[in-house]
Amino acid sequence: MKKLNKGFTLIELLVVVAIIGILAAVGVVAYNGYTASAKVGATKTIHAQTVKYISAEIQKCSLGETKFMGTNQDCPATAAKAVAGAIATMSDKNPYSTTNNAIRGSTAFNEGYVSVSVSGSSVL
Repeated sequence: MKKLNKGFTLIELLVVVAIIGILAAVGVVAYNGYTASAKVGATKTIHAQTVKYISAEIQKCSLGETKFMGTNQDCPATAAKAVAGAIATMSDKNPYSTTNNAIRGSTAFNEGYVSVSVSGSSVL
């Protein structure tokens, strides 16, 4: 009586498992690189938006508006008022820690934060 072996050998199964493991490892590394670059890009975008927002709000006073920052802050716009208004009104989240706002009035530099501070009449 002839015995027919239908199925895969142990070696064949081990080779397939090893190939799947290698593909998974490469995929995880690529995904981690993608998410890291996406967080950096999001932080840069938040920074650019913050700069444009503060600049536009300060310009409102020179165009004859009496209030700025979407609040009851009176013109003339000072750098300190503009920074305080931006921190109060902008609600972008930190891409590295989504429970925290990305914009803060500080000179400390941490991942994902846009630190805005005032020096005289300049916004830094």
